[in-house]
Amino acid sequence: MTESMTQSDVQKTIKALKSNRFDPVEYAATAEEAAKIVFGMIPPDAKVGMGGSTSLMQLGVVEELVKKGQMTLQKPDIYLTSSNAITENGKLVNTDMTGNRVSAMIFGPKQVIVVAGINKIVKDLDAAFDRIKGITAPAMAKIGGLKTPCAVEGGKCNDCNSSMRVCAVTTIIESKPRVTQISVVLVGEDIGLGWEADWPDDRKKEINAVFRKNIARLRETIQSIR
Repeated sequence: MTESMTQSDVQKTIKALKSNRFDPVEYAATAEEAAKIVFGMIPPDAKVGMGGSTSLMQLGVVEELVKKGQMTLQKPDIYLTSSNAITENGKLVNTDMTGNRVSAMIFGPKQVIVVAGINKIVKDLDAAFDRIKGITAPAMAKIGGLKTPCAVEGGKCNDCNSSMRVCAVTTIIESKPRVTQISVVLVGEDIGLGWEADWPDDRKKEINAVFRKNIARLRETIQSIR
């Protein structure tokens, strides 16, 4: 359990996600447990797509599916991804540069599996946007070597007009879309890129370091299935 997240907060979020008809909603104390849950949701003959998630790389899910020959860059049966933020009232908030990930979460694959560490849970939509604009987008731009103002200046998004703007498309999934099943697996560890500004610097640095390591692995893995 993370320092700023109580078991009550997690249970509140799980209850809200279920109320919003995400199904199933599972909780795993560790990344290892989460990986077992995710594999249990994927039939052995299913073709699986992925939305550029380092959270899934931390679970070891992606590389294992590549070994099994189940990963595809074409139309998948199941789509795996994370979420930039999950509000305590059960909404999934995500931002993309191109929109391919967020659109696939809404329509196309019959089943979407969202895996997120509880470090992604935020109080409300305002907190979600603050997290994405102030932490996620600038970090992604900087790691990607982009020359956007947030990357160069190391600050929050200033609503720039850069052609390489990371936060070009933002979606809020308030409840299950009509024809798409969305399952959520919450992990009781720091997974992926997400923290609060007031968290200890050493913790934020660790999250960032693990993210950088896994995004490098992710790029190599994607190249291997092209």
